[in-house]
Amino acid sequence: MFALFKEKNFLRSTAVLVGTMVGVGIFGIPFAFAKAGFWIGFLFLVGIGFITLLLDYIYGEIILRTHQPHQIVGYTQFYLGNIWKRIIFFSIILNTYAALLAYIIIAGEFLPNVLSPLFYASSTTLSIWFFVIASLLVLFGIKAVSSVELVLTGLFIAVIALILVFGFGKIDFSNYSTFNPDFWFFPYGVLLFAFGGLSSIPIQRRMLENREGDFKKSILAAVVITGILYFIFGFVVLGISGEATSPDAISGLVDNLGGIIIFLGSLFGFLAVSTSYLMLGTGLLEIFKLDYGFNRGVSWLFVVLPPLALFLGGLRNFIDVISLAGAVAIGLEAFVLIFVFIKAKTHGDRIPEFSLKIPAWVLYLLALVFVGGIGYTLITR
Repeated sequence: MFALFKEKNFLRSTAVLVGTMVGVGIFGIPFAFAKAGFWIGFLFLVGIGFITLLLDYIYGEIILRTHQPHQIVGYTQFYLGNIWKRIIFFSIILNTYAALLAYIIIAGEFLPNVLSPLFYASSTTLSIWFFVIASLLVLFGIKAVSSVELVLTGLFIAVIALILVFGFGKIDFSNYSTFNPDFWFFPYGVLLFAFGGLSSIPIQRRMLENREGDFKKSILAAVVITGILYFIFGFVVLGISGEATSPDAISGLVDNLGGIIIFLGSLFGFLAVSTSYLMLGTGLLEIFKLDYGFNRGVSWLFVVLPPLALFLGGLRNFIDVISLAGAVAIGLEAFVLIFVFIKAKTHGDRIPEFSLKIPAWVLYLLALVFVGGIGYTLITR
């Protein structure tokens, strides 16, 4: 597999999925580890990572079994009908608009720390400039987005490495020994949101056109890379901050690492939310374009105007909403996807390049896990 990273399209395809997953969710991981206890958080990280890999494979096979290209809404309509299409569209809209809004907000919080040596601008102004530039990149199309993704993914991996180098000597290993049973389930929603990246799977497939045999390997590489990044970030931040770990991960490190961590953490944050904004926006644009038949311009307006309107309307503290929307919406999306997969196994109109051998009872058990996660999240809120 390592030889494949020398292939430009494989590298870009992998970066697309990594860039979609690694977004604002990563900043909640150290806090989730601190609330539940490091080892509980680690087990959730491994478990959710494995489930994510399975779901991405499932979606990949659905795509390969279907001749006509769609996004997930179109595949749901094709195999399950209009009612399920509306359900999954609602979950995607809820999750995507919430995430896009959060990226606009948080970009405005990170950018002043990055740009302060050069000039000053308010968080609101910088959020709007971020929105304008990132939204135009979404409009330019998949090729432009994927090229930016490749560069930004490499840059924020480098930033994580720098944080590890600067912070490793300040880690207190006693911070990994805590356990809080009252918050044992806390990492579930955070990690499910952090690993969310289904919208980029069809884009990966198109980038590997005529090389579909590498599709599965690209998904595996992306999920493994993302899981390693999440582990390193959670391990280092929790090890340094301990009980002082903050929900945004960065502010809790200031007392230990000072100004350098503010700059590096803010730079990493900006890069992470930028890549996710680009890929989530592109994925939603394709839903409107491919699955609802709108032209590219109208689809783009449907993507960018709602989060901008919410931001200008005063909704600028959206982390709690994202946590809830992520856990519920992504759980619902995954639940529906499982049944799309079951139907596609027998009703697909194309022979896939890979076929998963998953017992039916495993699929139904996984569906129950997502239903249970939705219910538990709503009850405990």
